[in-house]
Amino acid sequence: MVAIASVIVGTLAHQQLRVNITGPSPSEPGKLKIDVTSEDVIVGEKVKIIVKNSEGKPVGGARVYVARNHNLSAKGTYIGETNSNGELTYAFKEDGQHIIYVEKDGFLPQWINLHVKLKGKLSFGWKLKESGNGELTYTMCITSNGYPVEKVEIYVNSTFIGYTDNNGELSYTFKRGKVYEIIIKKEGYKGLFIISDLNPEGGTGTVIQPLNLTNKTV
Repeated sequence: MVAIASVIVGTLAHQQLRVNITGPSPSEPGKLKIDVTSEDVIVGEKVKIIVKNSEGKPVGGARVYVARNHNLSAKGTYIGETNSNGELTYAFKEDGQHIIYVEKDGFLPQWINLHVKLKGKLSFGWKLKESGNGELTYTMCITSNGYPVEKVEIYVNSTFIGYTDNNGELSYTFKRGKVYEIIIKKEGYKGLFIISDLNPEGGTGTVIQPLNLTNKTV
């Protein structure tokens, strides 16, 4: 397609000469294509976001944004630019529906929907190890799908007390007659929020809830 412009030239005889000037029209913006290397995208696990043009060639310098449960009213959070191979490595921090939005000068912006999964859900159990002098030492046992989970973060009353070992266990000494809030979490897993009332008579009352934004205090 060519663009046609008309130039009118006046002569001394008040005649008009119409000259057509032809040339290439402005090119249309190209389209971007977005791919993710893994079919199952897991929280905390790195994936490659790959951007190509309509001919399948890598597009470097494309700006990439991500957002969770997004409606495209804004781009989302900027995470970086693709390299010369059209790639950017990223690990999603939350599960659920996400959008990957990509833009580059000279191209039409593009986006895709993506579902990010958890590795699993954490389960909690504990067993009494020692008792005496008004104290109770419990070994906390953390599993997922029946298997122990190591390097789980455990907090007691907002204070970090350590990680579980390769058996999914961590011991801690509590005092009778006190109420404790216990947070158990690990990236990629659904965590737990526990309230335990250690009755001075030796009994306990324990409430276990999924960890979410309303009860997450650390």
